Amino acid sequence: MATPSEQSVTSEEFKLMTERAGLGLSVVELEELKPVYDLYAPYIRLLHSIDLQAEDMGVAFNPDWT
Repeated sequence: MATPSEQSVTSEEFKLMTERAGLGLSVVELEELKPVYDLYAPYIRLLHSIDLQAEDMGVAFNPDWT
């Protein structure tokens, strides 16, 4: 898992991330959303750390499937 310093994002960094994403959130919205981000960020980092080899993936799409 990530170290504590990697897990925490400052409010200013979070604001910059939302601006880069084009969300245009108000200060109140940022304050409400940041705890949710802090809750899920370690799990997202864990998912991104998984090294899926090319042979591990097997995806098929059948457009006629109902």
